[in-house]
Amino acid sequence: MTEIDISAKVELGGIYNIPGEGFVVELQMSDTTYLFDKQGLQHRIIEKKQKGYDAAVEETALAQINNFGPVFDIW
Repeated sequence: MTEIDISAKVELGGIYNIPGEGFVVELQMSDTTYLFDKQGLQHRIIEKKQKGYDAAVEETALAQINNFGPVFDIW
């Protein structure tokens, strides 16, 4: 597995609800795109905060996932 540089500038690419997987977040760093599930996103936020990096993009994405969840549960 490739180590992802947590100090790299991050942009939110999108949030997707994938059947059988749930929500995933697309984060773009440099020329690479990564997908994170909720647990992976939470881990990334904790790791960035522990090392003193800004996790605002990841926190926004997590908040959006948490807000979307109940809406899609009734479908």
